[in-house]
Amino acid sequence: MSNLFGEMKRRNVFRVAGMYAVVGWVLAQIATTLEETMSLPVWFDGLIVALLLIGFPIAIVFAWAFELTPQGVVRTEDVPESESITGDTGHKLDYAIVAGLVLLAAMIVWQQSDKAIELVEEVSVVVVDEPAVAEIDAASIAVLPFADLSPGGDQEYFSDGISEEILNVLVGVNGLDVTSRTSSFQFKGRDLGIPEIAAELKVRHVLEGSVRKSGETIRVTAQLIDSMNDKHLWSDTFDRPLTTENIFEIQDEIAKAIVAALSETLGVGELEPIEVAATTRNLDAYELYLQARPMFHARESLDVADALLERAVMQDPEFAEAWEIRAALQTLTVEYGFLDTPIEVAEERGAEFAKHALDLEPRSATALAVIARMEREKTMDLRSRGDFVQILADFESALEIQPRNASALNWRGLAYLQVGDLPAALRDFSSCIEYEPFYRPCVENHYTVLGAMAKDGEAIAAYLEALNTSSAKVEFAYLPSLVRRGEELAFKMATNDYFLLRGWRYHDELWQAYNSPGQDHSGLIESIRLYLDEQEGGYAEDFQYITNPIGMGWRIPDVLVVWDPMMHAYRQSAEFKSFIRDSGVFDYWQQAGFPPQCRPVGDDDFECD
Repeated sequence: MSNLFGEMKRRNVFRVAGMYAVVGWVLAQIATTLEETMSLPVWFDGLIVALLLIGFPIAIVFAWAFELTPQGVVRTEDVPESESITGDTGHKLDYAIVAGLVLLAAMIVWQQSDKAIELVEEVSVVVVDEPAVAEIDAASIAVLPFADLSPGGDQEYFSDGISEEILNVLVGVNGLDVTSRTSSFQFKGRDLGIPEIAAELKVRHVLEGSVRKSGETIRVTAQLIDSMNDKHLWSDTFDRPLTTENIFEIQDEIAKAIVAALSETLGVGELEPIEVAATTRNLDAYELYLQARPMFHARESLDVADALLERAVMQDPEFAEAWEIRAALQTLTVEYGFLDTPIEVAEERGAEFAKHALDLEPRSATALAVIARMEREKTMDLRSRGDFVQILADFESALEIQPRNASALNWRGLAYLQVGDLPAALRDFSSCIEYEPFYRPCVENHYTVLGAMAKDGEAIAAYLEALNTSSAKVEFAYLPSLVRRGEELAFKMATNDYFLLRGWRYHDELWQAYNSPGQDHSGLIESIRLYLDEQEGGYAEDFQYITNPIGMGWRIPDVLVVWDPMMHAYRQSAEFKSFIRDSGVFDYWQQAGFPPQCRPVGDDDFECD
């Protein structure tokens, strides 16, 4: 046996085996690397290893049977021992093995350092993600719509109203971050767990509950949940006789319990105390109000909402909240096409109802905003010369009382738009949708102002996002932006909408006109006017919105498009100057300063880009 091992050593069998093992290991590692970097089939490295294993015994047999000589490869038995150079070959193999081991060590070090880098990257990802979690305020909360558990299942307006009332109370607590109604109410009917809802709304806490109104009794169940661990921080059930006093008392108790839980249990600091006052003592009036309020928010069935509130104030003439919404509805029902009341009559009623609301509650933010809105509206058709300093001051007063009043923010944004202060208008619409992300009037006006500022990419992106969440109507696309971005399909889909020009036959001509606004399109404009006048379902008032960018000579422009680059020629016209003067805008500019696109000329004139 010793002779066998000695002969194997002399023939360098062991050295060949070592060299083969080193080289084979290196080749296997290279194969693995190539498979990953070159996207080779998953069996590639396995095939290389299999071939190397098969080749190992062949190499051993070859080392035993053959010898490498200066004359080439010959059988070992044919080489006289005195002429054998296996010793020199062995030394060369030793050097090769050492070099191979060095290469192998270098490769191992490289692989380990690469893994370390990957680990660092993974840790870095975690570190980057952590602030996103930390950004969720411990005092943030969403109030979900309470479930209607009434026997007939027909009291959803009531259960929604209770949860909205609680939300409105919590909004007034300094230090508490409350998600908007439109954000929270989007989850109605969706089968999602509290952690998922909280993650989507980016809040730490969620209030959910139910309302069961049956006969002369009411049961309200509410629970506050910490989404971080899906545990209840507080829960309670309130069984009371069905009276308005008890309803407001329940709201007060729930709100105070939430503030206590967040202040004491979570240690988020002392929050402002709460006191919920009853706004009416008439249960029928309160229920009518709860039915009408969501219609006002959504700008839907406004005539029905007004009729409900008319009954509510008949039941309780001192119900200020019903009066303030009814004041807003007088002109909104006309603007949105629900009633054909003469505008002067609607404004007279609106002013009367708003004044009555302020007599009952001097801090009625909505009533103050309604008065300012109607004063601005009168200037748009030149029925009065507006005092825009006072109009904007009234909006400011309303928003000091209720900073998150979506209607006041939207209406003030339109006032800023009218006087040409587009950045201020954009700020108001942006703030509005920050508080109420799905509030349609602000959403639509937001992307419209972006378009008027020629931020067409942003305008179209915002319009698309609004369509994604059904927060805008298709027909309210901002047409100039679509044209400037070459969006012919979207343009024609919008103008073909039922409420615009569906059935009209000249949409391609309209597209071409928008692409050449400086030319004479009077024939096309007249065709649009005649078509809209004949339609029963459409809005004839959309005539200016469609035709202003391609026409001239407008005595009264559409405020939504008047500052668009496409309206440059109109802004050089005498008609535009007359409108700015007669509406009171020029007086405002002289007091408050001119917008960036306009400048004074002498003491009593101006020009605009």
